[in-house]
Amino acid sequence: MKLYSPTLLPIFTLLSVAKGFVIPLPDNLQAFLGIDNENVDLPSPIQDEGFNRPSWFTSTLMARRLLALSPSGVISTTFPGSIPPSAHAPSDVAGLSIGLREYIADCDSSLPDPLSHNDNGDPTILGLRIGTTFKNIAAGSNLSLQLDWWDHLDEAGPVYPGLPLSPAALPRVTLFGYLDTLPSPLPDDAAAALETCFLGPHPDAKVWLPGASYSPHASFWARLVVTHAYWIGGFGDVQQIGWMNLTEWQGIRPYGSVEGVGDGRGWQDVRLPGEKH
Repeated sequence: MKLYSPTLLPIFTLLSVAKGFVIPLPDNLQAFLGIDNENVDLPSPIQDEGFNRPSWFTSTLMARRLLALSPSGVISTTFPGSIPPSAHAPSDVAGLSIGLREYIADCDSSLPDPLSHNDNGDPTILGLRIGTTFKNIAAGSNLSLQLDWWDHLDEAGPVYPGLPLSPAALPRVTLFGYLDTLPSPLPDDAAAALETCFLGPHPDAKVWLPGASYSPHASFWARLVVTHAYWIGGFGDVQQIGWMNLTEWQGIRPYGSVEGVGDGRGWQDVRLPGEKH
């Protein structure tokens, strides 16, 4: 005869009444908690009638918000097929991939026309020509940019109330595309606007601004022109996982969306896990 564990009943009670959550299948929940299937019987799966997995448009709003709030991300590139001696890198890393964290900001809307891409989700990057990431790109590497919300685990709490915290339950998105180098030098108004936006989250980057006479390294402004976006909202039973609609990605704005995209909401109309409304 299987018995309920008295220590787990409060958790199941909380799970069964928690609005907005879905209960994993018993076998999965037992494995997650490390429970012996032979000794403990768990309640049947319970899905709250008010629960709905976010739509793909809502998920895309969340991804655009993640971009807007991310001060950095990991850019993955590939070393050239042949490493020259002057590269100061081991020859056997030729053709291998490398991911390095770089400063980014969602600054396209600060650029005047015709330099702007109309705030369509192409992140701004301050590139250092000496950096491995940008050397690889200059040598012809493709690239992707990975953003995540994992630093906010404590605020977000568990996906299933009463169960352990899990970074894997938090959103992340990988953006694929190509690097578009902005003109150098930029017009004064464009340079001033871009610097104001980028230095907000990165005041230390003032040292590396393009054209700065005191900069230790040559730098340049660029943006990642997004051609694909792959989203993992968290656990697949409560979030979307897969490729995003690029038209929706490009059509979202902070306080709305372009005509014909979504339901008119912008990324300011959603919150990421743990954010206050």
